Amino acid sequence: MSRKIGIVTVLYNSESVLEEFFETLSTQTYNNFILYVVDNLSPDGSLALSEKLASHYQFETRIIKNDTNYGVAKGNNIGIRRALADDCDLVLLSNNDIALEDNSIDKLLVGLDKNNADMAVPKIYLYGTKQIWAAGGGFVKRNGLTAQYGQEQEDEGQFNSDQKVDYAPTCFMLIKKEVFDSVGLMDENYFVYYDDTDFVYRALKYNEKSLWYIANSVIHHNESTSTGKMSDFSVRFLWRNLVYFALKNYKPFYAGYVLIYNFLYILIILYFRYSPKQWKIALGAYREGFGLYINNRPV
Repeated sequence: MSRKIGIVTVLYNSESVLEEFFETLSTQTYNNFILYVVDNLSPDGSLALSEKLASHYQFETRIIKNDTNYGVAKGNNIGIRRALADDCDLVLLSNNDIALEDNSIDKLLVGLDKNNADMAVPKIYLYGTKQIWAAGGGFVKRNGLTAQYGQEQEDEGQFNSDQKVDYAPTCFMLIKKEVFDSVGLMDENYFVYYDDTDFVYRALKYNEKSLWYIANSVIHHNESTSTGKMSDFSVRFLWRNLVYFALKNYKPFYAGYVLIYNFLYILIILYFRYSPKQWKIALGAYREGFGLYINNRPV
């Protein structure tokens, strides 16, 4: 009997991308899954459209309606808890601004088993192109940030081999249920951004789990339909959460180096790249990150 997968996706301003998400899920060669749609009180028509699509397609869908916008981290946690309570064997954290190929889930699961991995991610293209958005990823020692391998490179086969990686975004990440027993859930203090970095870092660094990039599993990603690419919102949460992540996870000396390096980067380099408004938001977010760490108990 095949294992049951709980696919968890968080709704917020997702109306424009949901039809293709549901449609490409409906054509999967691996279909022993339940879709958990966690609505964060999306202000657009995402919830109504999800209910309509859920009634149209044959796969099982469970819609969870939140009474406020809890953010991605808590939204994912709500869906993960439901999937585990329903005895799902694996959890697939998934953006809904993606389109799957017919065998994306099947190949990701085969790759996870073949490599004896605890977590697995596919090759992700920028939507409508053959440019890579992520082929796994890792940490950059120089600045303490993460990097997605192959980003914006034309795919010429340079990432056609499975490999063990140190980081990947949870845009589409398959996770064995046992991982949550030892690692726990997402740290909800992040709200959005770095919640996935933190989860993967804890899994690999402190719990000896493994994350593999599976080259022949492919999806296509419409980036940042919910938050806007480099919107004021994104600038704030990216820099705020970098500070929180570094203070929480890095050793004190390295955390200090990372925070000074990136503060100078904002102060000098981003002064010329951001608008004056976003430059001030970034500096304010940096201070906010210290307060977040001091005033909240990290998970």
